[in-house]
Order: sequence, then C-alpha cells, then structure tokens
Amino acid sequence: MEININIIPDYKKEEISEANRLKTVVRLGIAMLFIFLLFLAYLFSLNKILDINLRSVTLNQAAEGNMGQYDKIKKFDEEFVGINSSSDQIMNLKNDQLYWSNLFSLLNDKMPEGVAITELVNKDYAISLSGKADNRDSLIAFKDGLSKEDCFADINLPLSDLVEKDNIVFQMDLQIKEECLKKK
Repeated sequence: MEININIIPDYKKEEISEANRLKTVVRLGIAMLFIFLLFLAYLFSLNKILDINLRSVTLNQAAEGNMGQYDKIKKFDEEFVGINSSSDQIMNLKNDQLYWSNLFSLLNDKMPEGVAITELVNKDYAISLSGKADNRDSLIAFKDGLSKEDCFADINLPLSDLVEKDNIVFQMDLQIKEECLKKK
C-alpha cells in the first residue's frame, strides 16, 4: 500500500492547478490553431480547384465561340471558291471568245475602191471570200493589202481569176490567225 502525503501548501496547489489549466488552454489553443490552419488549407485548395474549373469552362466556351466563327469563315471560304470558279469560267469563255468583227474591220481597211465582197464563208480559221472587182489592178491591190497584214496567211487567189481585165468575179481563200480574232 502506498500512502500519499500532501505537504504542498494550498497556494502552491492553487498555482499548480492554474498552471495545469493554462497548459490545457494552450494545448486547446494550439489544437484549434492547427484545425484552423487545416481548414484554411482546405479552403485554399478548394479555391484553386474551382479556379482551374472556371478557366476550363471559360476556355471551352471561347473555343465553342471560335468554332462558330470558324464555321462562318469556312462557309465564306466555300462561297469564295464557288465565286472564283464561276469567275474563272467566265474569264475562260471571254478569252475563248472570237471577235469576228475584227475580221470585217481588217477586210474593210484593206479593201480598195472597186472591190466588193458578196459572200464570206468560214470553217474554223479558213476563210473563203467571193466577190466582184471592177478591174484586175484593184483585185491585185486587195490581195497585196491582205498579204501585208500579219493576221492573214496562205492567201490563195487562183490565176484563173486574174485572166479577165474588167468586171472580175473572184474567189479567194485565206487563213486568219486565231490571235487576231481573240483581241478586242
């Protein structure tokens, strides 16, 4: 058996009791501070997670908005391709257009007095002219004028058309160059 004798005076007991209460209060304060710090760390991490989620949602919305713009741009791009294709077709038609008025203008410029064309027939770029000339000199002048023109080639006037001296009915065959018909 053990016997405990308490020989500590009452004021010391009171001091020890207060010291023990102070230690308990300090321990509780430290524990509360630790719990408070854990709670702050939890709130801080929750804030970071919510911030990351907010950025992700914002980026997704921006990407969806940009996708709508990309769709519009793609639609406009397809329209531009279609318009350019149509424009190219029109330009090809324009470039392939033959201006027969150029032939008539050239013939008119080279035709001397006394020569009249009564018929003009073409097949591709081969031209056959039929007409009347008042005299042989005006018909030869007409043939020479056409020979000097760069747009005409292979001018064929049969010698039989040059036998008569006046009132000549002639037929002349010639080739016109493609470039001369395509210039406007």
